[in-house]
Amino acid sequence: MKKTLAMGLYYRFKKATPEEANQTVSSLFIRQDPLEFELFVMNVIEGYYGGTVYISPPSDEGINLEHDREDGLYIGQVKCLEKDLGFEAIAILHSQMIKKDAKGGYIVTTGDFTDKAKTYADELNIELINGTQLVEYWILGLEEKNIKISSIKSTPELA
Repeated sequence: MKKTLAMGLYYRFKKATPEEANQTVSSLFIRQDPLEFELFVMNVIEGYYGGTVYISPPSDEGINLEHDREDGLYIGQVKCLEKDLGFEAIAILHSQMIKKDAKGGYIVTTGDFTDKAKTYADELNIELINGTQLVEYWILGLEEKNIKISSIKSTPELA
């Protein structure tokens, strides 16, 4: 199920080819701009980890998200891909972590990571979040919100 949802996220947010842009699809399907994937991931990360996440201004620095947590700044990179991501993006993110004195970082993709990428990130305090993990964080974040909502409704003082 999680792999199917990850694939759905890829098709929801991927940049449409000119042919795809002109296709009529079911009204059940959601097609969004790839930049909106950053907003989606921002909400998932904030829901899962807490803290406050900001979308970074567009640049070539390789950072899409800045995440303030209790223990410090984390920076993130977001990639809507169908292929496995190599180590290059990790090297760029690590460089930016040092530059910004970030506590850690993460790269989020709808796909997965190559073995070289996983090995490279292993001791850099960079979390690699693939498509199925993203779906898992999304689900857990939604469940957490439901717990908060149901506990508010069941508390007489807050009703």
